[in-house]
Amino acid sequence: VRLRHALEVRSPTFDTQQFYDLAEKYGCAIVYAEDDEAPEWPKIDLETADFRYARLMSSKPDEPTGMTSAELDAIAKQTQAWAKRGDVFAYFIAGAKVRNPAAAQALIAKLA
Repeated sequence: VRLRHALEVRSPTFDTQQFYDLAEKYGCAIVYAEDDEAPEWPKIDLETADFRYARLMSSKPDEPTGMTSAELDAIAKQTQAWAKRGDVFAYFIAGAKVRNPAAAQALIAKLA
């Protein structure tokens, strides 16, 4: 089993070409992290490895599927684009933990 690495950065100081080049040089994915509660985190959507890793932290407790259908459609479209170039690991890990399984199931249904 080949070991792969993903780098999750939470400071805007990493939003630089130098960091992107370094990640690509070593084949490390840069985690795509989307968090409504931390908009200052960099949302880096770059291909630096042969896989994508996404941490989706935007589910809401008052939404039965964690996100609206339109929001899930956008994530499905993005995930499909990533999958054309390699494996995709996408996780719903928002503070609305009770909704994360429903969000994942809804995304799977949209991707099927």
